[in-house]
Amino acid sequence: MDAVALSLLSGFGFGSAAIFARFGMQGMSPLSSTLLSVVVSFCPTFLLAMVFALSDFKDLPAVALFWFFLLGVINFLGGRNFSYQAIARIGASRATAVLSTSAVFAAIFAITITGERPHFVVLLGTIIVVVGLIAALGNSIREGVSDNRGALIGLGLALVAAASYGGTNVIAKELTEEYGSPLMVSAFGLLFGIILLWPLAGSRTVREVRESRGNPAFALSAGFSGLAAAIGVSALYFALERADVTVVSPIVATSPIFTLVLAQIFISRMENLTKWLFLGVGVTVAGVIVVTFGSTL
Repeated sequence: MDAVALSLLSGFGFGSAAIFARFGMQGMSPLSSTLLSVVVSFCPTFLLAMVFALSDFKDLPAVALFWFFLLGVINFLGGRNFSYQAIARIGASRATAVLSTSAVFAAIFAITITGERPHFVVLLGTIIVVVGLIAALGNSIREGVSDNRGALIGLGLALVAAASYGGTNVIAKELTEEYGSPLMVSAFGLLFGIILLWPLAGSRTVREVRESRGNPAFALSAGFSGLAAAIGVSALYFALERADVTVVSPIVATSPIFTLVLAQIFISRMENLTKWLFLGVGVTVAGVIVVTFGSTL
């Protein structure tokens, strides 16, 4: 049950990160928000890794750096970058719903690449989660796509991010089993994320942060999205240390629930929430319950 609790905590982290990012991008560009969030995510994660996983750093072989680099490419250049771009275009609630299809990609990658063999109840729960997410998109997205090319691009970006996150889960699972502490894996992934994103957005991010001194709310919100995402990433990696990818990923897909609740509280004027979105999230919850039950069989 530790893995289930950690997966739910991860979902909360990612769900709340989307809300902070949505607000922050009202005053900062998506790419700058992405880089700022990754930098903020790195600082506490690295400190915790140095305190609790210093021995894992000392025993790390050189070849591991290549895999951490690959993790940074897929997780941050692919996942977080494209997810923030999608949030800016279609909103936090819809983007998070699409991003949760990462559970499907994770299951495909885990079964075909690493040879996981989940119980059929887990696969059934994953299918229910996907059906719920499709319902969550509702008529509002279909109508938006027909009238707005930007919405279609946003959906595509969210889907690419979902595939990236699905691959991230599989790689992170293998790295934690091979090299030790999830904190260390998370810290190295974030470090390479910064290295990869800095040439693309470093100077622009510094300029936008300086320009926001008179009204720092947007930069602070982007930073808080990084803290929330750090909770999501660390909890996810600890969950993957304890359970299979095919069990953890669908439960992390609860992130739209937290996004919906927080959107209603904080940014209801910015998010057009429909009954289909709430219905889909309800079905998604049922799917997560099925996955949780299947993990015990």
